[in-house]
Amino acid sequence: MENETSQIIGESGNVKEFKIVQPLLFEEKMGKKVGLELNKTYLGNCMELAKKLSDNSIDLIVTSPPYADTVSYGNGVEVMNPDNYVDWFLPLFHEAKRFLKGSGSFILNINDRANNGERHIYVYELITRIVKETGLKLFDRYIWFKKSALPMTGEKRLNDRIEYIFHFVKDTKKFKTNTDAVREPYEEISLKRFKSKVHGNDIVKNDGTTELSQRGSSKPHPLGKKPITVFRFDTGSALRGLKHPAPYHPQLPEWFIKWLTDEGDIVLDPFMGGGTTAEAALKLKRKYIGFEINPEYIKMTEDRIKKVL
Repeated sequence: MENETSQIIGESGNVKEFKIVQPLLFEEKMGKKVGLELNKTYLGNCMELAKKLSDNSIDLIVTSPPYADTVSYGNGVEVMNPDNYVDWFLPLFHEAKRFLKGSGSFILNINDRANNGERHIYVYELITRIVKETGLKLFDRYIWFKKSALPMTGEKRLNDRIEYIFHFVKDTKKFKTNTDAVREPYEEISLKRFKSKVHGNDIVKNDGTTELSQRGSSKPHPLGKKPITVFRFDTGSALRGLKHPAPYHPQLPEWFIKWLTDEGDIVLDPFMGGGTTAEAALKLKRKYIGFEINPEYIKMTEDRIKKVL
């Protein structure tokens, strides 16, 4: 397959000076269906660029947006205050309800912060308003337990090593999954348990107490066990040479791309940053679309994509 070069296109439609190598040939029919060309990162505000995507065109959105009041992404990028974060972010989810396929998913990695001695609730407010106002459904929530993280200062607050991952869908029955692609090896003790009968408190008597019941033994799945809802991904600090202030590790998008898409599907990252999602999508033979407001980060994406080819 011959590589093509592509240009970074601004919101106004003007061609910028940056170029990204096209790792996959652009398919004209699919591009028209989506509304934007595939395997490109578009320079501009994601809230506006999202309006150019066609209805029911995206298979998976996986992203980690700027967190409120935490990291500067350059002089041209506004750092949102927790108090106005939800109003800023919510329009993207209204658009996502339109352009996400019925079989698609939206994976949001986000975190909150302590402010003036108390933990701010803007993340909880965001999730509540997404469900109540956009029509997207919260299928599940996951915890990312970070293998390595800086210790917290002060005596009262415990070390914070988690981040949230929220999973939204348009239809809880129709969204696709490939669970066999993400199964994990059983531990030896689990394999031993399969040889024994399973006990459980299944029978509740009239007085409210339970009676121990016994079920037949089950068999392990030949491809391994289903993962749990706590993930132990590495942090971006494990990566070397990246100049982005807050990258997430490729393990995160790779896992969800494997689970929630098929080869050839389209993955959108509306906050592309240093290109982690684009790199993961291409390695797994998916197509991607990225939005990014900082042109320096687009250069980072270009460098990462060249290494995939």
